Amino acid sequence: MANVTVLGIYREVDTAAQGIQNALKANFAPRDIDVITGVPYPDEVWGLPELKSNLRKIAPTFWVIGFLVGLLLAAGSAWLYPLPTGGKPIISLPTSAIIIYEMAMLFGIFSSVFGALIEMGLPDMGKKPYHLKVTEGWPAVTVFCKDGQNVDGAEAALKAAGAEEIVRHT
Repeated sequence: MANVTVLGIYREVDTAAQGIQNALKANFAPRDIDVITGVPYPDEVWGLPELKSNLRKIAPTFWVIGFLVGLLLAAGSAWLYPLPTGGKPIISLPTSAIIIYEMAMLFGIFSSVFGALIEMGLPDMGKKPYHLKVTEGWPAVTVFCKDGQNVDGAEAALKAAGAEEIVRHT
């Protein structure tokens, strides 16, 4: 069966927040619940738990990997292809430090950008549920049901909070 998103339209923000709480009590994951509004509200209004992000672990991990790649690139190439010049060391710290720093920064920055895109779920080319009443100021709560499971439970949770209209999107 296809994925189904249940969208509930509410007249007031408080009833929409109650719809979210009902969906959470019906054992829907916080990642599967979303709010669509025409007005920017603070996150605390909706009562959704804060989602965990791995971005703080991704960037330092790749920074260390970049450091090691830079070390391998700078010191490894000097070690493999030695160019003895008088009494100077084969692996020079100032020149190696620049390459190590640049590689660590490149790995750290690119992993942060791509990690943020992955954490946000971008780009999402799928069809998103929407209702025209959102442009009139009505908040909407969406509940994603994977493989069409518990669609009736999602509708019941949103309706119990006072949803004016419930729409299924496939």
